[in-house]
Amino acid sequence: MSNYCAEIVKPSALSDAQITAWSNFCFGNADLYSPYFHFGYTNMLATIRDDVYVLAISGGSSPVAFLPFQANVKANGKVGFARNIGAPMTDYQGIICSRETYNDPEFNIINCMEKVGISAFGFSAFVNLPSGQKIFGREQVECTVMDLSGGAEKWREERSSSYRRHLKSTRRRMRKAEDLGEIRTVFNCKDQEVFDQLIVWKRQKFALTGKYDVLSTGWAETLLKKLWQHGADGLRADMHALYFGDELAAIDLGLTDGKVFHSWMVAYNNDFYQLAPGIQLLEALIDGAEQLGYRRIDLGEGIDGYKRHYASEDIKVTSGYMTTTGGAATFTRFYGGMEQFTGNKFGKLGKAPGKIRRRYSQIRACETSRLKRVKAFLSAFKGAPTS
Repeated sequence: MSNYCAEIVKPSALSDAQITAWSNFCFGNADLYSPYFHFGYTNMLATIRDDVYVLAISGGSSPVAFLPFQANVKANGKVGFARNIGAPMTDYQGIICSRETYNDPEFNIINCMEKVGISAFGFSAFVNLPSGQKIFGREQVECTVMDLSGGAEKWREERSSSYRRHLKSTRRRMRKAEDLGEIRTVFNCKDQEVFDQLIVWKRQKFALTGKYDVLSTGWAETLLKKLWQHGADGLRADMHALYFGDELAAIDLGLTDGKVFHSWMVAYNNDFYQLAPGIQLLEALIDGAEQLGYRRIDLGEGIDGYKRHYASEDIKVTSGYMTTTGGAATFTRFYGGMEQFTGNKFGKLGKAPGKIRRRYSQIRACETSRLKRVKAFLSAFKGAPTS
C-alpha cells in the first residue's frame, strides 16, 4: 500500500490551497489541456447534481492528486460503483495531478480508491490511465485534436492531400450555399433563440438515430445553459452560428477555457444537409481561431468520417473499469469478463452485451429514478435503426 492519504469530499469543501494545486496541476501537465479538467467544470456540475464528489489525495500535508467522480455515497462513507462526473456529457476524464506524481511508482490510484471504500470505478475517455494497474474492459480510442497555435494557414499547409481534396469539396459546397444568400458566421452568439434551436435539433437527432437523449434529463441542458450564459471561474461555453442568408444553418456550442475550444454540441439544419453546414462552420472556426484566442480545437473521440481530415495531434483515451473489493467490484469483473469472452467468441453478435451495458450506463448516469431508467432504456432501443 502507498503512503498517500485519500478522502472523499464535495468540491465545495476543497480548501483554497487544494483548488490552487488543482489549477497548477492542469497548467503544468500537458495531458490535462482540456477544459473538462478545469476545477470550475467539476464545481459547476456539483451545483446542479448532488452526486458529484472528489477523491482528494495528499502526501504529507500537500495535495498531490484529485479524481472527480459521480456516485451514491452511503451514510457510512462507502461507495459501491463510481463513474466519471457528468456522464455522458463529460467527454474526457483523468487524474488531476502532476506528471511527477503520475510517474511515481508508489502512486497507485486503485489503492487510494480502496482506502476510501470505492469498490468499482467505470470511466470513458480517460487521458492518463496509470500503467501497471489492473484495468478491465480496456478500450483505446484516438481523438481528433487540432493544434492551431501556428495559425490557420500553417495548419492547412501541414495537412495531407486527403484534407486538401476534402477542403476543395467543402469550398464547392460554400459556393452553392452562396446561392441562398450571404454566408456569415456569428462568433460568441448570445441569441437565446439560437440556443433553443440547438437543443431542438440535437433532440431530433437523438430521436432519429435511437441514441439516448441526454438532454431529456434537464440537468444536462441546465449545465450547457449556465456555462453559456455565465461561465465559471475562467471556464465558459462559447456558441458559434453559421447562416446561409437569413437561414440558420449550423450551430457549435463548445466548452472553453479561452485557449482550447472543445466542440461539444453541434447541430445543423437538415434542409441544408447536402451543403455540409457543420463542416463549413468548422472551417470558419479554424479561420477565426486566432481572433477568438483558441490555440486548439478539440473534436473529441474518434477519427472516423470527416474527422480523419482534421486530427493533427496523436492523442488517445481509454475506457474501462478499475476495481478494488466488494460486491460492485465482483460484479464488474464478472460482467467485464463476459463481455470480453462473448466479443472474442461470437464476433458482431457477441458485442451486444457491451453495447447494452454502455447504453444503460449512459442512462443510469443521467436518471436517478429506476422507473425513468427503464423507460429511457426501452425508448432508446425502440427508436434505434435496424440496420
